[in-house]
Amino acid sequence: EIDNLTQLVNELLELSRIESGKVPLSFHRIQPHDLLAPAFERMTLQAERAGLDMNLDCQAELPAVFADPNRITQVMINLIHNAVKFTPPGGKITISAYQDSQNIVFFVKDTGVGIPRKDLGRIFERFYKTDRARTSGGTGLGLSIARHMIESHGGYIWVESEEEVGSTFYFSLPIA
Repeated sequence: EIDNLTQLVNELLELSRIESGKVPLSFHRIQPHDLLAPAFERMTLQAERAGLDMNLDCQAELPAVFADPNRITQVMINLIHNAVKFTPPGGKITISAYQDSQNIVFFVKDTGVGIPRKDLGRIFERFYKTDRARTSGGTGLGLSIARHMIESHGGYIWVESEEEVGSTFYFSLPIA
């Protein structure tokens, strides 16, 4: 329980700093693949332990974005962690990006339990958890932190999901 409380306090402090604009961001011009690779590498072992097939499929020739690599890695780790947590063994997670007009759209797609339609509009709110998520721990702050971080980069985050089919979390960042 101490670990859970520590995580809650740390995430509350992080969210408070983000919302107040007091998070220092170090923007760099960076290729989309180079934003995705660190999170993929860090989460590969966790996915393997959960019996999941996880792959990174990102075209090398995508235009660069202007982002804080550490913060975007934090967002990606959060999205991948959720995908691992809510995908049963034997499932698949795909991490990728594509160009859409003047943005690069990043995504994490899973073959997990999905999110009920009634919850989709609230999933990025602080402390909001779907009924299934309540039994698996977590603070209910990760997606809210991700939303604020992506918005601080001039981007947008959203989800598409179908119960028992899976979820895809997307976020866009402007091309540099």
